[in-house]
Amino acid sequence: MSLAWAFFKRDVTIAFSYSTSMAIQLVGNLLVLGIFYFIGKLIDGSENPALQQYQGSYLAFLLIGIALADCVGVSLTTFATQIREGQLTGTLEATLMSPVRLPTILLYSSLWSYCFSGFRFLFYVVVGSWLYGVSMADANILSSLVIFFLTVGCFAGLGILWASVVMLLKRGEAILTTISLIVLVLSGVVFPRELLPEWMQFVAELIPLAPALDGMRLAILQGQGLGELSFVLMKLAAFTVVLLPLGMAAFSYAVVIAKRTGSLVEY
Repeated sequence: MSLAWAFFKRDVTIAFSYSTSMAIQLVGNLLVLGIFYFIGKLIDGSENPALQQYQGSYLAFLLIGIALADCVGVSLTTFATQIREGQLTGTLEATLMSPVRLPTILLYSSLWSYCFSGFRFLFYVVVGSWLYGVSMADANILSSLVIFFLTVGCFAGLGILWASVVMLLKRGEAILTTISLIVLVLSGVVFPRELLPEWMQFVAELIPLAPALDGMRLAILQGQGLGELSFVLMKLAAFTVVLLPLGMAAFSYAVVIAKRTGSLVEY
């Protein structure tokens, strides 16, 4: 635990040394809520059957979508960001050569990012529900937490897999941006997947964010429990079991290649 605290304390110290940046980021989150609020006011969700299970409100549907998508973005980028910063500052080689096991390094280096991500999720939901007039009275906290952590697990595996790409290629922001846009469109973040062509709906089922959004919306807006969401939970658990080991294996292999070619110190 002392090592975990050391990593966490380091990242918190760095983050709060740029407190103005953190404040601006939260203001940006608030502006995003404001922009989508006015977009949502243009749409009458009560006439769309796909939104009936979400209080018949497009704003309620959208609020959960952007809140969870923000957390997914952290999972996809936090590991690669740590690797890239290590490359640029020259600390990556020393970190990876330490006696600490590789999975431990990856886990502990992401603690602050996930804590701040969880805070932003609450920020979106609490402030957004007040701004949008969305009722959270029936929210099932336990179901929401389970879905949140399973979603983090799924995308942590993908994030580690992406970090292995950064380890070898150094850059690749354009690739990640393209993939992220595809995920956002297919998963149903800003509009129901039922509006997509059938073949795209089929592809969407292969993306962990799709069932995660369905489950989170039903847990928060309808208060569904773990039993009612068992199918969603099983899908997310299956994604996690596959993607986390895959990401770790890919990253370990990337480290071996980087050490062999001497590219750990390159940036």
